[in-house]
Amino acid sequence: MAFNSLQFVLFFVIVYILYLASGLKWQNKILLAASYVFYAFWDWRFLSIILVSTLFNYYGGLKIDEVDRDSERKKFLILSVCLNLGLLGFFKYYDFFAGSLQTLLWSFGWRISKVTLNIVLPLGISFYTFQAMSYPIDIYRRVIKPTRHFLDFALFVAFFPQLVAGPIERARNMLPQIQSKRHITLDQFYTGCWLIFWGLFKKIVVADNLAKVAGRVFGAQGAFTGIETLIATYAFVFQIYADFSGYSDMARGLARLMGFNIMINFRVPFFASNLYDFWQRWHISLTTWIKEYLFYPLALAKFLGRQLKPYSVVIITWAIMGFWHGPAGKFILWGVYHGVLIVLFSKIRPYLKLIRPQNRLLAGSLLTGQILTVFHLFCIGILFFAAESTAQAFGALYSIFFNFKIGHLYTMHMPTLAAISMCIFPMMLIEYFQYRTNDEMVVFRWPAPVRGLVYYVILYLIIFYGDFGAQKYYYFQF
Repeated sequence: MAFNSLQFVLFFVIVYILYLASGLKWQNKILLAASYVFYAFWDWRFLSIILVSTLFNYYGGLKIDEVDRDSERKKFLILSVCLNLGLLGFFKYYDFFAGSLQTLLWSFGWRISKVTLNIVLPLGISFYTFQAMSYPIDIYRRVIKPTRHFLDFALFVAFFPQLVAGPIERARNMLPQIQSKRHITLDQFYTGCWLIFWGLFKKIVVADNLAKVAGRVFGAQGAFTGIETLIATYAFVFQIYADFSGYSDMARGLARLMGFNIMINFRVPFFASNLYDFWQRWHISLTTWIKEYLFYPLALAKFLGRQLKPYSVVIITWAIMGFWHGPAGKFILWGVYHGVLIVLFSKIRPYLKLIRPQNRLLAGSLLTGQILTVFHLFCIGILFFAAESTAQAFGALYSIFFNFKIGHLYTMHMPTLAAISMCIFPMMLIEYFQYRTNDEMVVFRWPAPVRGLVYYVILYLIIFYGDFGAQKYYYFQF
């Protein structure tokens, strides 16, 4: 039941009417029941996984809080983390490790029967596991106190707008909102509607149309020219951005209609002028989670601190972030690639700061060059996502750099190029003004005639160019 389906519209209308007609006590129960129904539409069998995750994180948090001795608290924390990672690891990585072990043993001449189980990955398990796991960790750190209301915690884990693809929330932000009376203001209602409208446009107009362009290259076997591969790469970059940020916008909009404020997940990343800035704008809920719960503990760990230099910790952290996306070499390479880039950037950053042109034209040109450089470095990395395999990713890179002839542009399908431009331009134009004003809701500050024109154009594109086939969101596979 994707956000971009008629089925979900009917579901949400019913839930919203019941929600508005109820008091706080019943509102939370309605939302919890709705969240479980929402997830059951995907596969009811995996509801048990969410319930198991909810139970051991809830009671793990209580046990950590009950004991005073740090050694006992740490034991319960380690148990909680191991249960979370064990649950995630079994469903997401068992077949990968079992298959790898089988291949290794075969290389030594030990013939063993099939050990993989062809496990189906439960939808959203990577997201809700990280969200739930942060709860006992924060209790251990004494950042929050545990809640004594199981249903409130269950709603925190399963809240349907962000259950299957984030943003990955923290209990310290969500639980107070769940436990407090929520007043839905007109501002929340209007901004919620805009986020849903804008997110729907990104998904069915931008992402789903660009997916067809990118799929012609990355979803097919055979050789393509450098220009074809490059344009498909651009299409995929904007596809994955519009798809994922569109989902996040709709999740935030739906939550806001019910009085909740969940964290922003993307903040106009393609206007970032350096790598640090980019990763503070892209998939913010994951990058901040990794930084808070993995990078800092790893960097400060006594058993690692003396053996691993800080730069090694950066690369290891990024490799783990790549592995979070899936048990494939291409994702690990994606992580290592970005880790190495971050390390290199940290080395040259002091010298870049020395470049301060006084001329406004030169300063603007430098900023534009930096933005384009960051964007294209990201494009190189994204090939490991777009390609079916590591070999195809390197083949695409080879094609771009060594089989690139501008003359091939004239042999391409012109309507394809026009479609790409039509999809990307309106989105990036709005984001340009968001970037310039540092205001996500800049559209609301414009005069009524301008706002009306924006709404009309977006609605027109949705109606006449939207893909209403309820295509799945790209990040559902993670």
